Amino acid sequence: MALKRNLNIEAKVWIYPGDGGWHFVTIPEEISKDIRKAFPKGFVKVQVKIGKTTFQTSLFPHKLSKGYILCINKKIRKIEGIFAGDTIKISIKII
Repeated sequence: MALKRNLNIEAKVWIYPGDGGWHFVTIPEEISKDIRKAFPKGFVKVQVKIGKTTFQTSLFPHKLSKGYILCINKKIRKIEGIFAGDTIKISIKII
């Protein structure tokens, strides 16, 4: 399957088990595989839309899942009312 530049996913928000309370979502396995084929190393720059909020960030390689994760920062979580355990809809555009 060819990499789609515009992705729509639903994912559950989880907290990184360490200091700082960082919140993430895991990109689904099949999508991560396609991204890794196109971008074999490092971060992948993306534009993300959650609710009414659009922002630029990067997908981070994640050793545990062998895929990618997306950080949902505190500002975005506050604006959109997002908490750990929530399942959220996310539009991702690879840039």
